[in-house]
Amino acid sequence: MKVSVKVPASSANIGPGFDCLGVALPIYNTITIEETVLPGTGIQINMMAEDEAFDEMAFENIPKDENNIVYKAVELLYNSIGQEPSELKINIESQIPIARGLGSSSSVIVGGLIAAN
Repeated sequence: MKVSVKVPASSANIGPGFDCLGVALPIYNTITIEETVLPGTGIQINMMAEDEAFDEMAFENIPKDENNIVYKAVELLYNSIGQEPSELKINIESQIPIARGLGSSSSVIVGGLIAAN
């Protein structure tokens, strides 16, 4: 089974409503989770940027194993219902700049949880 979830960027630091008012922005991260068919393939995490000008250096420090934040969210969900996640292929298509205050981390966590559910 293959599931894709598209989650918008966000900002919560809006003027006088600091951390109380928020807005979703029209840029997105898309998380696709697929159970792998072949046993022994393990976890496969691929990251892609839709924009060619996207900073490729930002992807270098992101784990591509069990320490990836999307996999951690999926694992947490599975463990909360007493199951272990199967071998997965996770694709992250990023439009949201990393470490720019637009909720890139939260968008991939939410996307991973929704897709795993």
